[in-house]
Amino acid sequence: MGRPVSAVWAASRAGVRRRRVQSVSIAVVVALATATLVFGLGLLAASGSLFDDAFARARGAHATVSFDAARVSAERLAATAHASGVTAAAGPFRTAVLPRGPGPAGPGGDGLLVAGRADPGGPVDRLTLTQGRWVRGPGEIVLRFRPGGPFRLGGKLTPPGLPELTIVGFANSATDGLMGWVTPAQVAALRPDGLQMLYRFDRADGVSEVRQSVAAATAGVPARGYESHVAARRSFEEKFDQLIPFVTVFGALAMAVAVFIIANVVSGAVVSGFRHIGVMKALGFTPAQVTAVYVVMVTVPALLGCAVGLVAGHLLAGRTAAGVAEGFDLPSAGGGAPMLDLAGGAGVLALVGLAAVLPALRAGRLPAVQAISAGTVSRRGRGRRLQRWLLRTRLPVPAGLGLGLPAARPARTALTLAGLCLGVTAVTMGLGMQQTVMKILTADTEGHTSVTVGLDPRASGGMTEDRLAALLRAQPGTAHVMSSSPATVRIPGLTSGLTAETYSGDYRPFLGDSLVRGRWFSGPGEAVPTEAFLRLHDLDVGDTLALQTSGARVTVRIVGAFAHPDTDRLMLDTASLPPSASASEAKEPHPHPFSVILTPGTDPADYARRVLAAAPSSGLIAEPVEPDLGNGAVFDGLFLLFSLIICGAAALGVLNSVLLSARERSRDLGVLKAVGTTPRQVVAMMVISMAALGIVGGALGAPLGVLAHHGVVVLTGEMLGSGMAASWIHVYTWTLLLPPACAGLVVAVLGAWPPAVRAAAIRTAAVLRSE
Repeated sequence: MGRPVSAVWAASRAGVRRRRVQSVSIAVVVALATATLVFGLGLLAASGSLFDDAFARARGAHATVSFDAARVSAERLAATAHASGVTAAAGPFRTAVLPRGPGPAGPGGDGLLVAGRADPGGPVDRLTLTQGRWVRGPGEIVLRFRPGGPFRLGGKLTPPGLPELTIVGFANSATDGLMGWVTPAQVAALRPDGLQMLYRFDRADGVSEVRQSVAAATAGVPARGYESHVAARRSFEEKFDQLIPFVTVFGALAMAVAVFIIANVVSGAVVSGFRHIGVMKALGFTPAQVTAVYVVMVTVPALLGCAVGLVAGHLLAGRTAAGVAEGFDLPSAGGGAPMLDLAGGAGVLALVGLAAVLPALRAGRLPAVQAISAGTVSRRGRGRRLQRWLLRTRLPVPAGLGLGLPAARPARTALTLAGLCLGVTAVTMGLGMQQTVMKILTADTEGHTSVTVGLDPRASGGMTEDRLAALLRAQPGTAHVMSSSPATVRIPGLTSGLTAETYSGDYRPFLGDSLVRGRWFSGPGEAVPTEAFLRLHDLDVGDTLALQTSGARVTVRIVGAFAHPDTDRLMLDTASLPPSASASEAKEPHPHPFSVILTPGTDPADYARRVLAAAPSSGLIAEPVEPDLGNGAVFDGLFLLFSLIICGAAALGVLNSVLLSARERSRDLGVLKAVGTTPRQVVAMMVISMAALGIVGGALGAPLGVLAHHGVVVLTGEMLGSGMAASWIHVYTWTLLLPPACAGLVVAVLGAWPPAVRAAAIRTAAVLRSE
């Protein structure tokens, strides 16, 4: 028993050493396939627990409870940390609201809620600094939102009547409720009026459990209100669920490419060794030993590649998950799943073994003479008829010979073509997804607004809404002006209210192209709710809604629906509601904020300065608007990464095909060079053989990419219940389709070039002598 095993091992080891390029090719392809599989599985696994992992690692608060400092003492709140059901607590922290100044405002709306905190750690809500450092003394602040515009390291916050603050850092938090932090000593100078406690409970799985736990912890203590981690999770899931279909489809494409490439490389390695198999059988190797030799020859580099791929895929999935977490403002991301990684690696090795065993079993059953003759494609048939026909045309000789090469190995050609086709499909789909995401992120009114103009609530300059509108329309560079404001309305029979977004002025250019069906409202009496609202209440375009607001009842007709998962939003003309409806949202009749679209070539910052200069004492606040595209960077990065991985795998498949073809046709290449074919013509012949497949792959892959994009976008809209606007689905133009259609040709040429140059460098005499 020892001798057959040693003979198999000796022959396998010699084969690995002799075919170094082939062994390296198998190792690289298996490493790439394993990394792709582990990366896709890791990202999908992280998608289901990304928020929970980040929340647990950061010790996020199950509830953030706010109190009135004038009614509750800090000592009394500190005692609630030991209440029944509380597992950890932090605080009380003194809080203050920084009112808006005349400069740009951040995400805090009318003001930034900040707290005095000594350090970013603690038993609850451990903050993650993304830029800069923590506050060390007076006059410093760390902000929660992303840096941008004036909000950058070293920037200044100048709240009216309060000390100036310098931005020294940015941090992420798993807990909602605050937008910034200062030192405890600094908050005392900001006129604090509130206290905040952060709690973790032993029972906090749902809204009702959090409510009960908060009531038990704060029994007898009057609270302003609280924010639950359940709402934060739902908000995250609404955004992140848009990513799951994209990751799933890209992962499936990557896996399909990996399967094709592994089958191509491994089976090709065995087929190209048929002559060697015949020699081994002639020397006395049994069919089982022959099969074992080639399985071991493939398994050794495959094991090495699998180990490298496991490590690379695990690290890549972790880094990508961390990037996604940062893009969604989560403080940290959880680690990978080692057992899932090992399962993925085992699946790749099983595929490698299957791809090696099937052709090796076939070869092992062949007689020695037949196996030797099967190892060459230089015999009659196998594309010869096609080559002869092509040579009778007016094509150059390298082109005629090259175009006939794929017919010699139809199975290998089909696998290579499938890999190229899926690579083009991935690139086409990725470009379409990038366009769709950009359209979604800029679909709201803010995405179409150049400058916003409002009035400081504390101003008393006598500025009215009509005067402000006239001032803006008189400014050079103004293209469109509109005013918007929210109003709470109710529908008889429904317990919850709706947020009505009312618009006045020249609002049509601001509404964008997010319609799923129907049209935008064009005047009073018409409304456009969300698609999710229509689906929830089984309504359709043309139906009427009775709205109750401010003691009055109005009827509006639904003329369209826009894409959004919220079920409590609708948009309509301001004149559709009684004048007191939107005014009731504010205690004083200040003008509503105005949005402005500028003419092409007008600088938004310069326009804002001119508006402020036109009414210097009126308390106006004018700000250029930049749409928040932070999540778009997450999507774009994933699309690019998946496209590169898939195209890289397809290029390796092409390289392997040309490498095997050159080895099998070494005698033919030697004869061609003997009759005067130049190395440059040999390179052209080999490259043209793959370029033809690249062109076919591009022609097939681009339409498949369009169909895949269409299906994924529609599926995402159905999963979210929000629908998708037609303009978000039909994003392709001929100029956008041309680059991915050419990607197949580029990948084929780049993959074929190195082995073609190597084949052209073979010495004629050495090849013919070996034959």
